[in-house]
Amino acid sequence: MNDKRINQYLILPENGNRKDTKLAVEHSEEQITELLKQGYVIVNHDDFNKLIGNADGEYLIADDGVVYPKPAPTDAELLAAAKPAKIAELKAERDSKEVEPITYNGNSYDYDDKARERINAAIIALDVQGADASIDWTTADNADVKVTANDLRMVIAMVANRSNALHIAYREAKDKVEQATTVAEVEAITLDA
Repeated sequence: MNDKRINQYLILPENGNRKDTKLAVEHSEEQITELLKQGYVIVNHDDFNKLIGNADGEYLIADDGVVYPKPAPTDAELLAAAKPAKIAELKAERDSKEVEPITYNGNSYDYDDKARERINAAIIALDVQGADASIDWTTADNADVKVTANDLRMVIAMVANRSNALHIAYREAKDKVEQATTVAEVEAITLDA
């Protein structure tokens, strides 16, 4: 134990962060000299607490061991982070709207994965029964209506049109995001479908 080094830490800085940390008290002066040659620096207990988040704000460490407050992100860094986040948000909104209920002939039809399977199965069953065949269908708002295979095909067609409009709107919004030059511009972009 190196009593001379109580409350000191050996830190290997890398890009402002701690790549490695060692307790100085556990090393001889010869070992510490060797670690300093390898790029380690010695910091006191207060600076170490700053680096591990036990102080107000975030801190970084320079290669020479100086501990300093982490600078606020630049506008360019904020913009670089905002763009992919906005694109992901727009994509999630598009995907969510694609499976919302759709209105056909005054009735609202579910169109999630399970509903799509049921619609496709019903179309096949109705086609086997003939062109005039119909079945009772429970709509998204729990009404019972008679539908034909053609009605269900029209529901699918309306969903396809909605999906196409959503994808066009997404591509346009994504292009706007990519061309934006400020975070405010990015945040103002909406999915207009």
